Amino acid sequence: MKKIPRVMASVRSAIRGNANRLSERLRQRVLPRDRTVLSGLAGEVALRTFDRDEILNHQREIFRDSLQLSRSFSSPNFSRVGRDDLVRMVSMYDDRFFGGKVLPLAKAEGMDFSISSRMTKVAGKLVTHYPDGTASGRRRFEMVLSSTLLFQTFEDPGQTVEVTGRKCVSRLEAMQRVVEHEFVHLVEMLVWNAGNCNEARFQSIANRYFLHTDYRHSLITQRERAAMRFNVRLGDQVRFKHDGKILIGKVNRITRRATVLVPSDRGQLFCDGNRYQRFYVPLEKLQKAG
Repeated sequence: MKKIPRVMASVRSAIRGNANRLSERLRQRVLPRDRTVLSGLAGEVALRTFDRDEILNHQREIFRDSLQLSRSFSSPNFSRVGRDDLVRMVSMYDDRFFGGKVLPLAKAEGMDFSISSRMTKVAGKLVTHYPDGTASGRRRFEMVLSSTLLFQTFEDPGQTVEVTGRKCVSRLEAMQRVVEHEFVHLVEMLVWNAGNCNEARFQSIANRYFLHTDYRHSLITQRERAAMRFNVRLGDQVRFKHDGKILIGKVNRITRRATVLVPSDRGQLFCDGNRYQRFYVPLEKLQKAG
């Protein structure tokens, strides 16, 4: 039987002790910003490690259960996703990796979840609201995932993307990596009221708990989709049909549609000294001009 060094054994014993005391306190009524509970969670998060196989097993279980329990997911490359899918997945992560300690603390202060079709640049975000206007006052947390970026990815058979340094082969796997990333943000904000995925503490937690090796994702953004599928880029001269007429203008912005600036004496004056009218055009309706 392998011997565990005394120092490591004492560290693990301390973690177990803190975790047990924290669980007992959480069984009681959870108060917002309970310093004792948050301190115990901080100690656990700072020290705890998982075996690689344990992490992968938990992630596979969450993948399987998310697919089985969802009313929206017909396959790992689902075409619909709902708020309940996000809430369920976050709860499973809390239960398996944090012993169900994080969400009760977040909900005691205020916690919400949403799926956004308007987020076109980032796959997810964790927003901390301060209703009183001070960092030491009340807080409310909101986790948001972008359905637009998920649905734009894995459109082509065999496509893979790298999310948080992990290769993903389906939308469900990509969703898991994004949820894991935002969960680390939630833990940092809960415990330390500060956090940055560029910094060592965030990256340490993300690696020890979820095997993340990078804080970035490569889900396809609207600009990348426009370039790949429609050969449209910022600054391109394009033509499109509007009210039976062919108009020519410059692509100024790309979100779910392209914002095209068409020269017009009746248009708004821009900083280049010219006047333009704005048109919001579906990407598939654009053609390169010239």
